[in-house]
Amino acid sequence: MNSLFNHDQVIYSIDTSALIAAFHEHYPIKNFPSLWRKIESLIKNGRLKMSQIVFEEAMRDTEIKQWCDENQLKPNFQVAIDESVQEKVSDVLSKFPRLVDNRTGKSGADPWVIALALTIENCVVVTEENPTQSENRPKIPDACVHFHIEYIKIVDLIKRENWIFE
Repeated sequence: MNSLFNHDQVIYSIDTSALIAAFHEHYPIKNFPSLWRKIESLIKNGRLKMSQIVFEEAMRDTEIKQWCDENQLKPNFQVAIDESVQEKVSDVLSKFPRLVDNRTGKSGADPWVIALALTIENCVVVTEENPTQSENRPKIPDACVHFHIEYIKIVDLIKRENWIFE
């Protein structure tokens, strides 16, 4: 389990919705600038990542795109798609085909969050979703449980990294 490793070695694969919720709802950058500086540092140190598909989805949000561009985060944040990630996406979708559902508008990027975590040693998924334990309505945490990937919320990332704000 990932928790057996030194937290400095943990890499995080973040879901688009977790980033958007943090950026706009839970921890707006204008109110929590020091948090976002720490997140930028995590990205620049190669510890917070998004698969290319997930990154492209996140960049549809103009404010997040502006933040990434202004801080030159793309080179460290976005992970190019390679054969190993594509294979893991196939594995995820073979077990959880309903993780993507075009009829309901469910994100096509969700399997890529999990696949990236499967290809990086000691990787933890960051998502604001909760498990459904439903084959018809699976969420990222359901797939994480199946594949033995630890998943946490943004607030847990803050705690895990021992970030203190005064």
